[in-house]
Amino acid sequence: MSNTLKKSSIFKRFYSELAEKYGKAKAKDIWDYAEEEFSRLKNAEPSADKASVSYVFPAVALYRSVEHFYPGEALAVTRGFGTKMGRRLQGIFSKITALPGIPSLMWKRMDRIAAKLSDGYEIKNLKITKEQCFMDVVSCPLYDKARELGTPEAVQMICCMDKEYMNGFRGVDYKRTKSVAEGDDCCDYRLTKSL
Repeated sequence: MSNTLKKSSIFKRFYSELAEKYGKAKAKDIWDYAEEEFSRLKNAEPSADKASVSYVFPAVALYRSVEHFYPGEALAVTRGFGTKMGRRLQGIFSKITALPGIPSLMWKRMDRIAAKLSDGYEIKNLKITKEQCFMDVVSCPLYDKARELGTPEAVQMICCMDKEYMNGFRGVDYKRTKSVAEGDDCCDYRLTKSL
């Protein structure tokens, strides 16, 4: 867990997005405000779980900060960053899964992978075969936490990352058309073997 946004492996790149969009001086103001908000969230819940501290608190802090300085722009700015970061992660996962045997190994262990990835989520319509892994996530703890904090829209940044990086796994055809954080009844994950 990072102590500051600047040390977050995922969210530290958001500063560059801010500087590109608003200029360095304004980016610093937005960033400083977000760091204060992040600290406030952590201090208010010192026993918060790792996912909240690593993902939800940073997303909420950054969303609130952009919204504070530029009302009405936070959703587009944070979603845009999520998409860019997701594409960056997609490239990393593509390289890792390009190693010989990795896609086949993933499919052999898909039941364990799906169980680990869905831990803490409410899942319906789970189907795992040698060729497919389908699940509908009807409750997401990240979204639930952001909603509890009064900023549910902030988690859409993480959803945008997810939509992109999941396409980086070789040997997997990934589709998702819905998202709880975007107001749908579920996140419909559809993974099909494509070796």
